[in-house]
Amino acid sequence: MTDVYRSNRRVTDSDLVRLNSVGLSLATIAETLGCHTSTVTQRLHALGVQPADTRRAFMEDIYLSMSQDQKTWLESQLGAHTPIKTYIKNLLMERYLAEQEKSLAA
Repeated sequence: MTDVYRSNRRVTDSDLVRLNSVGLSLATIAETLGCHTSTVTQRLHALGVQPADTRRAFMEDIYLSMSQDQKTWLESQLGAHTPIKTYIKNLLMERYLAEQEKSLAA
């Protein structure tokens, strides 16, 4: 692969890094930006950025890094009707709405 900058690139480095940091899969990033998955992989590699780990190990890494008290608390927040995915989405939406209210009040 060449390190020469191509000005006709439709996908910016900042878009790649931004979507990767959200935790999207390489296929989803490629679909979102209208390019091939190998393009995403090669560009992230050229930037020295590790692709996000979108496998189940993501939550395991978080869980295993928590103290036992934190794990117990998290487990009490979840259940059959509240999987971790829903819980995290709700936390993110609460934070987003709080920041929107704060910026409107300013």
